[in-house]
Amino acid sequence: MRVSMGLEDILYRRSKIFKHEERLQVDYVPTYLPHREQQLKMLALMFTPLINEPGSTSQKIILTGRVGTGKTAVAKYFGREIKKIGDRKGIKINYVHVNCHKNRSLFLLMRKTARDLKLPVPPRGFSSQELVGIVSNMLEERDEYLLLTLDEADYLIRATDGDALYNLSRISDEAIHEHKRVNFIFIMRDLSAMYLLDDSVRSTLQHNIIRFDPYTSSQICDILWARVTEEEALYPEAIGEGIIEHIGDLVGYERGGKGDARLALETLWRAGKYAEAEGASEIGIEHVRKAYSDSLIATSADISALRLHEAILLMAIAKMLKMTGFRRIKLGDAEKMYEVICEQLGESPRGHTKIWEYVQSLKNMGIIEAEKSGKGIRGKSTLIEIPAIPLDTLEKMLWEHLKGLRKSGSRRRNVF
Repeated sequence: MRVSMGLEDILYRRSKIFKHEERLQVDYVPTYLPHREQQLKMLALMFTPLINEPGSTSQKIILTGRVGTGKTAVAKYFGREIKKIGDRKGIKINYVHVNCHKNRSLFLLMRKTARDLKLPVPPRGFSSQELVGIVSNMLEERDEYLLLTLDEADYLIRATDGDALYNLSRISDEAIHEHKRVNFIFIMRDLSAMYLLDDSVRSTLQHNIIRFDPYTSSQICDILWARVTEEEALYPEAIGEGIIEHIGDLVGYERGGKGDARLALETLWRAGKYAEAEGASEIGIEHVRKAYSDSLIATSADISALRLHEAILLMAIAKMLKMTGFRRIKLGDAEKMYEVICEQLGESPRGHTKIWEYVQSLKNMGIIEAEKSGKGIRGKSTLIEIPAIPLDTLEKMLWEHLKGLRKSGSRRRNVF
């Protein structure tokens, strides 16, 4: 009974730290995006035909930059605003945002699109091309338009060898006598996957690229203060002296940090939770230090999203780094350890081409860093490091994830 009452007291207690806690979450789209005005203006310029001459062309734009540089927030913010502008002009614009890390096939992303458009789609029974047709016909019949954002599109490109983007790009391009009703925003962490695209698709996209640089310390501070003042995520009096600036120094790119706004927001939120747990009335430096350390692990590695062989390769990298004691190892050495672990698990190891894809995937997720070797190392090789996550912690997380994959049967469904 006493435990129950204690929990009830905690759940009903009004926070001294947070006013609107949810406004610090990664998927929250604020009313103002500091230091991304230029990218929003460029998007608006590129999509003027959708408002001034709807149906005249199908725009395809790439947003590219590191993790936490504002790509997703800008796309969602722009989608929300262009929908409002369209409504005022009597143009019905639907905005759909699909994460391709979770939806790695044309069928899955079109099913998600159809469901977001409130179209009745049974779990099975339609092919991807039929779903494309259903969406296209709905837009034509209702005289509506679609702005479709494919977030983490590099995963979709690699999973389908570029075929999915080619098929999608044909939706509006082939509508010769009809309105071109589908427009695209593709979000990519880097552009290396573009070599897999059809020449015609690549030539169109490479002229419509908007780049996002990592945030500086002062920009990180502006973003955090905007969440405190404009969005009222926390009470201003709960922010200890120099707290925001300290997070800015930790995360700012020119100070050696990642320039990652997600990491900064996660750190501020965790610091607030630690202060709450202690019954403190404000966030202190020690809360930030602990929160930053924990946030590096949480934001750098969503281990639960890794596919089987991505997880095995990451385990191999972690083991080789521990065994050698080096900061970086050669990809070839990691591949040898990967083959050993595959044998232990009774899995067939993948070839070098697939391994390279896994390296790019892990790099894009921010878990590893990989670069070509320079002077002082014989021969050309890819050097890999795990910059932020304690190796012992990572190994434990990976073993748990691998056990879960094999126990649940995911291994048989999604081994690539």
